Amino acid sequence: MTETELGSRGFAWSTALRRATLTSPAGPDDSSSNATGRVRAGRYEFLDALRGIAALAVVLEHFSAPLWPAYGKYLGDHVNPGVVGVFVFFIVSGFIIPASMERGRSLGAFWVGRFFRLFPLFWVIMVVAVLLHLVGMYGGPPGFLTEPLWNLVTNATMAHYFITGHDSQILVVAWTLSYELIFYALVSLLFLGRLNRRSVPVAILAIGAILAAALFLTPALLNGPDSDLTTRLAVLAATAVAAAFFAWRAPTRRAATVAVLIAALAIPLALNQPGPSGYSAAILATMFVGTVLYRMTAGDTPAWLGWAVFGLALCMVISFVLIPALGGDPAAEATQLGLKGPALSIIVAYALFAAALLLRRHSFPRPLLFLGRISFSLYLVHGLVTNFVPKWPTSTFGVLAPWLTWTTWLIVAMALSVLTYNKIEKPFLARGHRVMAKMDARG
Repeated sequence: MTETELGSRGFAWSTALRRATLTSPAGPDDSSSNATGRVRAGRYEFLDALRGIAALAVVLEHFSAPLWPAYGKYLGDHVNPGVVGVFVFFIVSGFIIPASMERGRSLGAFWVGRFFRLFPLFWVIMVVAVLLHLVGMYGGPPGFLTEPLWNLVTNATMAHYFITGHDSQILVVAWTLSYELIFYALVSLLFLGRLNRRSVPVAILAIGAILAAALFLTPALLNGPDSDLTTRLAVLAATAVAAAFFAWRAPTRRAATVAVLIAALAIPLALNQPGPSGYSAAILATMFVGTVLYRMTAGDTPAWLGWAVFGLALCMVISFVLIPALGGDPAAEATQLGLKGPALSIIVAYALFAAALLLRRHSFPRPLLFLGRISFSLYLVHGLVTNFVPKWPTSTFGVLAPWLTWTTWLIVAMALSVLTYNKIEKPFLARGHRVMAKMDARG
């Protein structure tokens, strides 16, 4: 089969899929239901509901922990809403990103869409955070003032977490966006290598990498305290192998060139992550599990196999608590692997996604869907609110000061999120769609 035939067949298939799953014949405000899920205004309802729950969970944790220290300590040992929220976001991304990439548009158009979806709002909030810091209304990260220009540049790339780590982040919550970018790059490599539909073996490989990474992979191989010439040569070798493999799998020279460029950026970044390696591997594996669940709902993967992969990932997460106990102090070793505290939270996140997936053909409450639409704004904005909106000093009208502060923060965060969604997110999303339409028109 020629490249032209492959492209035309792929475009026809994706166009049919898009018409079947993302439109409603009655109009954009009506709902339709299909195997993948109920759709409203071109968006899967169950995914928007999950986004809304995830964003709200992160906000509730970040608002509650500084007001009630005992609650913050409790979160470290039990279910942490913030961890639940970010892992729900990761599974949602794993579910929807490959679907977005396979809708018949070019890989370039996919990245254009992601750029307009993420970067404009991220840059605006980042600039606002710096301005607030200059006037003493934003605490800023511990290492931000040491190299301000370098930190501004690295943060602007959104890959900052894999370059300079936690301490140099301008927006503390933005570490998850670095993982999003790495996942986009890895899925792009699979797409260029014509392996994007091999979701089950890819997910199983990613799940198996969790334990291997936790036991054998040192964090920050390029610039960490344990990095040396040997680790850097290992990163170079891994990058070269990945680049050669995906270039060999690519159908054209142009695709091979793009694969080499993406591998040259993504592999070193992924291997330079600063946190516990097993935790990073668990995040990426979670995203690939989300892709398997998408294949399952689309009919490409049997239901029993999809749920088996889902269960395998859960078992691997639980193993991070149990397996280290075989070699010594279970608490100390599990903490060293970085997953003792979040393990139960990750299980809750998986269970929450599974429940929503099983209910995907049903309608969800509109307030929850609205929260899902503004979830990215809410996720980025709320971290500023706790800095520039002061705490209530005393109780008022019989309401305790912490509860007044908590309520005030939530109201301000919601109001600002609606504002940034309507004035920044939506206009740039529309602009991104226009750019992608022009790219489609040029073939």
